[in-house]
Amino acid sequence: MTMEEGEIKFIWKIQNFSKLHLQEPLCSKVFSLGDYKWRIVVSSKENMDHLSIYLQVVDSLTLPSGWSRNTKFSFIIVNQIDDESSVKKATPRVCKFDAQAATKGSTRFISLEKLRDLEKGYLVEDTCIIEADVTMFRGESPVVPGPWSGNTAPIGRKDSNDEIATGCKLATENPTEEDINAFFVDLGSEISSGQNLSPKEELKEALTRINDTLNMDPADLNDAGRIYKIKNAFDVLSSLDTYSVLTTEQKEVLTMKEKIIDLPERAAKASKDKKLFAHKEFVKMTLHRKLGRCLIEFKRTKEETEQQERNIATLQEKVDSLLAEIGEARKKKCGLSSKQKEMYKLSKDLKAELDELEKQWPEYEAKMKAAEEEEKMVHTEWHKMKQIVSSLNKTLYPFGFRH
Repeated sequence: MTMEEGEIKFIWKIQNFSKLHLQEPLCSKVFSLGDYKWRIVVSSKENMDHLSIYLQVVDSLTLPSGWSRNTKFSFIIVNQIDDESSVKKATPRVCKFDAQAATKGSTRFISLEKLRDLEKGYLVEDTCIIEADVTMFRGESPVVPGPWSGNTAPIGRKDSNDEIATGCKLATENPTEEDINAFFVDLGSEISSGQNLSPKEELKEALTRINDTLNMDPADLNDAGRIYKIKNAFDVLSSLDTYSVLTTEQKEVLTMKEKIIDLPERAAKASKDKKLFAHKEFVKMTLHRKLGRCLIEFKRTKEETEQQERNIATLQEKVDSLLAEIGEARKKKCGLSSKQKEMYKLSKDLKAELDELEKQWPEYEAKMKAAEEEEKMVHTEWHKMKQIVSSLNKTLYPFGFRH
């Protein structure tokens, strides 16, 4: 038979999650429940592609010999965008922690790919939020023979079927027949233990639970298990009221039932809306930063484009100038080609004329020699004639020639 001794909701915010090396176990701050100190341990050493989460008794080796504690616990990795998408796993029955089994948890709680996907909502501003609900019981643990019993498996061992590392298995959305049987055995044990309480003890326990609830943050109460427990406490008060056990002041507590149930839902919705806004604000800031970088890159590329356009224009001017020079050169080339053709034709004609002259040249040489001889003869005859006339004049005109 077990009786609830205490419960706690511990929230662990892991910042800079993407920079962590999860091959080595990462431990949360220590929190107290009952006479024991507890902590959460996360790691990816057991499964490289999954995150493992454990609940651990701190300094278990220094505790008195024979120590043990019976607990039920659950883990939640909070989806900070959509609370309904949060990943939750819980033990379906009471598990026993002792010197041989001081650490229990899930070796395959969530895949790291899914966890690190920023679109999924489990990491916002590089922060992962893990919630642990731990309830501790007095008395013997109603351990059911079968797959629930087992030896401690230390952190670092791979357990099949998502077993808690000491034999307890986390409940999933598709429980087995053994899971269901174990749950209802636990439920029967709890109901049996509750039936042994006196009206005053029931009243005290119900008021204590309501008081503990009011000492919590309303947003932390939006959990089906906690809401069930607080409703149960009010049901106890209502049943005691029919037997006139309650005082006038205690009866006033009954009027708070609806508010205590309604306010956590409102607080949870407000918290969800705030988280959604925070995420959207983060997305907005990210988009602003990306747009800013895009604008800077656009301006840079625009300046480079304008510079390239100027370079192209300069090169085009040079190309146009070169094309004009090429055009002029081609014209000159055409003119020279025409001139060459004229020279060729003229040269051909001159060469033909020269060849013809060469053929006639011996004849012209002979004529030239004959002309030279003839010229000599003419000059000789002419000189003779001149001498004869001169001699005649001297005879006729001894004193000089008169006209």
